[in-house]
Amino acid sequence: MSPSQCPVHETLLELQKIPDSRRVVHPRSRRLIEEVTTLVQDIVAARAGAEHLPSIDALVAEVCAFSDDPAGVETGLWLRERLSEYREVFRSHALDRNCTASVCDHLTPAPCQMACPAGIDVPTYVSLIALGRDDEAIEVVRRDNPLPWVCGLVCTRPCELMCVRARIDTPVSIKFLKAFAAERAMSWGRYHNPPRASATGRKVCVIGAGPGGLSAAYYLALHGHSVRVVEALPRAGGMIMVGIPRYRLPSDIIDREVAMIEELGVEFRFNTRFGQDVDLESLRGEGFAAFFFAVGAHASFNLGIGGEHDFPQVHGAV
Repeated sequence: MSPSQCPVHETLLELQKIPDSRRVVHPRSRRLIEEVTTLVQDIVAARAGAEHLPSIDALVAEVCAFSDDPAGVETGLWLRERLSEYREVFRSHALDRNCTASVCDHLTPAPCQMACPAGIDVPTYVSLIALGRDDEAIEVVRRDNPLPWVCGLVCTRPCELMCVRARIDTPVSIKFLKAFAAERAMSWGRYHNPPRASATGRKVCVIGAGPGGLSAAYYLALHGHSVRVVEALPRAGGMIMVGIPRYRLPSDIIDREVAMIEELGVEFRFNTRFGQDVDLESLRGEGFAAFFFAVGAHASFNLGIGGEHDFPQVHGAV
């Protein structure tokens, strides 16, 4: 499916063809598929809630299990495959009200949100800041980015390039508003973690405590997994700690947001290099069943200029 197509919308179109095609003839199968169609219509029209996807799953399972109608079973298997392949897209439509293909009219986000690599709900958190509800604004940001204060200081702000306010005068200061809200919420003791899901008993090891590793650890912990982060450096942060000047990003801000992740029960092991101090075998021996490698790219890019490797006065930028 091309990037300009929406899997949810395409699924709805296919479902709507079924009654006229008379491909499914058994009344029970037709009724179940009609119910699925109604639920998918709700998703496309921004009327869905958390219960829609589980309800669709249950109906599809019922269609697949009804062996008296082979055509219905075939349709059910197709639906099951479509739901599995595009699960995240269906979830984003139903829960985040977000159609990244901009096909579903009621689910097309604002240009600033479309431009954000993390897909943060910019209009909502900016509105909450305007209302003085900084803690709620940070909750919105952290659904997609666990480091709002850090990001609010060093992000390249592609959102502001797409801000429609620029057509009138200047873009909204989306980036710095994020840092402003995070600083106020932290200062007032209102910067809180969301509740964790029930413990799953599963152990996950994250290799690398840079932004990618910290994000993985944060969301894994929220889902109830036991998380350990292994880091070769003596502090968390990766390149945001060692590659960005302190006048742009003070280290204590990184430490404070890392501490919020640590509050979720995430364990950090610093000065521990993967492949030297620990390896897959030793970690599996401790019960870790899954691994997320976020080792980063701590290497300079060669410019291809003659002599760049021949003189000690030439230093890499990283």
